[in-house]
Amino acid sequence: MRTRTALLLAAICLSVLAAYAQPTDAQILQDIASPKQLKVELVKGTTKKVWSDAHAQWFWERGATIWLPADVPEFPNAKVVVYGFARYHTGNPPSYREWKTSLNEYEGIPAPTNEEILAHARKYLKDFVGEYRYNRMVDLRSIAVAADPKTVWHTPLSFSMEFEVVADVIISDVEVATESTRQETRFYREKVSDPWRSFMVTVERDVRHDNKRSYSPEDIRAMETIGSREMESQAQAELAALGEVTIPDFARDVDVFTHTHKLLREGTAAQFEAYLIRMLAPVYFVEGSSTRLTPQGADLVNKAVNNAFKGKSTYAQQYCPDPGVKSQQPNGMEWWNATQDAHVRMALTKAGGTWKNGQKVGETFKIAALEVWMLTSADDIARINSYEPGMLCKGSTAPVSSDGPNMSDQGGAPPQQSGGSDILKKGKGLLNKLTTP
Repeated sequence: MRTRTALLLAAICLSVLAAYAQPTDAQILQDIASPKQLKVELVKGTTKKVWSDAHAQWFWERGATIWLPADVPEFPNAKVVVYGFARYHTGNPPSYREWKTSLNEYEGIPAPTNEEILAHARKYLKDFVGEYRYNRMVDLRSIAVAADPKTVWHTPLSFSMEFEVVADVIISDVEVATESTRQETRFYREKVSDPWRSFMVTVERDVRHDNKRSYSPEDIRAMETIGSREMESQAQAELAALGEVTIPDFARDVDVFTHTHKLLREGTAAQFEAYLIRMLAPVYFVEGSSTRLTPQGADLVNKAVNNAFKGKSTYAQQYCPDPGVKSQQPNGMEWWNATQDAHVRMALTKAGGTWKNGQKVGETFKIAALEVWMLTSADDIARINSYEPGMLCKGSTAPVSSDGPNMSDQGGAPPQQSGGSDILKKGKGLLNKLTTP
């Protein structure tokens, strides 16, 4: 009786052990073998039983590394290193289910020299450090490849490595510090034979701030950074590319209105853009610059230039040489198009100059607002184009009309009519203002 019980218990134990038997190393190596394999290594340790939420069951899993030919013609000796694990169904015996790849890396592809990759990083510094850091860097002290760069080839067209970057950086509204950053940067190219792209992806691994210095918020806002210096240089180059433009010494506001209207009619888009940027009020430029526009300044310039020169019909086709004045006030005027169903609104301010004995002297006129409205529908343009030569602007000094659209119809503030003042001289156009004191 005791013998039968002992044999039964032994059988049960063997059955339980068999049910939970894990695959052997030899079995795993055989199951993941392939003709192209150059080498295989199982992860040290034992095969583990792992629960899969996706499949709602247990599996045996064992990590392994497989070396295969990379098949990169330019680097015939290169290898691809495949990291992953073999997965088995639990059972008696365990059965092979699949190989799961975690990631690939490449060996045998030569990386650029430190000198080459550092030159690339400096050339495309904004992409290398990221736009946010770039626009807060007051000065770059050094860039170096890390002592242990941890270079990894992710594909034959992309690798990453670590760097040490030291720079003076604005770290708050009132502080600048010397920032030491360990960063991992990934580089990309289109083809194996191509140069590295300017596009990079950087992850900061460690950041340390030393030598903190305090400033007022005003000084911080006015402080130049590497980014602001580059943007200023770019803005100056773009303005220079538009060409030179003469800005008269305007004595009266009406001289500005008349000159602006004449340039809109007779100038080119580039000439008018160059004039407009140089004439804009300081509020339309970033602090400390007379060239770099704010988003609001860029919007004003783009809308005026596009409306006047780049639509289906140009300003010169829709506005007469001596247009009728719609309304006028000190430093502000509106004037009609040829058919008095669109208009221009322009406002001026005084800016610049210097202080002398408590008085501001040498200020000049600047453009505070400019909106150029054009007829844009095909039917309206056809109507404008239907006039015989010389007929559209015949008697173009049309009187101010209260029947036309007001500024609120056009998305702006209602105009202020002059009420028949001597300055306006109803029935006269802009050119008349040149001889009206």
